Amino acid sequence: MLIVRTAVVAGLIGLGATASMSQTAPPPPTTGEVRVTTDTPEYCEKLAERVARDEKARPNAPRQAEELAAEGHHMCNSGLIRGGLVRLRRAWLMLRTDK
Repeated sequence: MLIVRTAVVAGLIGLGATASMSQTAPPPPTTGEVRVTTDTPEYCEKLAERVARDEKARPNAPRQAEELAAEGHHMCNSGLIRGGLVRLRRAWLMLRTDK
């Protein structure tokens, strides 16, 4: 009898955990355009072009942003896509936020 009760209680606890795990919060609402990016050489080039455009639009761009952009572009061209993208994104954020 004790074994059956333990099994029933354990089963109910397991069902509760499964039910709570299956309930997920809805995704947050999006605003504007959603961009899906991948770690590809094509995206690297696209981001490098965006950074270069923002650098030209800002004549007194931070030196660190310029260095990150150059390093990121060089890394992308050398096949180090992820590292290059990280540097290009940092440069782009610096150019966009540090005004």
